[in-house]
Amino acid sequence: MTMDEIQLALRDRYPHIHPLLFHRCLEKSKTNGELFDFLDSMPDEYPVAWDEENRKWVVADLLQRPTKPKEKS
Repeated sequence: MTMDEIQLALRDRYPHIHPLLFHRCLEKSKTNGELFDFLDSMPDEYPVAWDEENRKWVVADLLQRPTKPKEKS
């Protein structure tokens, strides 16, 4: 996959994102704007898993299942 100038600039803008996660974002994004959204909303905590329903990365437990927010009682 060849990256265009915008994708290269985004790679430079987000050096803290692991290269494999960056590549997965490239695969999942349909536009450069969507790629920016994926990278900008990447959680700071690891591990992460892809949430297909919401089309974003979410923090996962060690079994790689997305964690659900706790409901208020």
